[in-house]
Amino acid sequence: MQEMTTLVTSVPNGDDEGGQRLRQLADRDRESSRHGRRGWVLHSTHPITGEERVTFVDTLTRTTSND
Repeated sequence: MQEMTTLVTSVPNGDDEGGQRLRQLADRDRESSRHGRRGWVLHSTHPITGEERVTFVDTLTRTTSND
């Protein structure tokens, strides 16, 4: 069976918020890694750009047995 889940990360895009952006992107990376260790694979990433923030929508999939 195919499963899907999403990870949503919103980060500031202003030049003066670089530190916060880096922390949030590092959190996104850690969360993706945790899912990867449980068999999830990145299927797609869609960035959505706003005036003050960029939101990343990551779609992950994994195949599980029907047991």
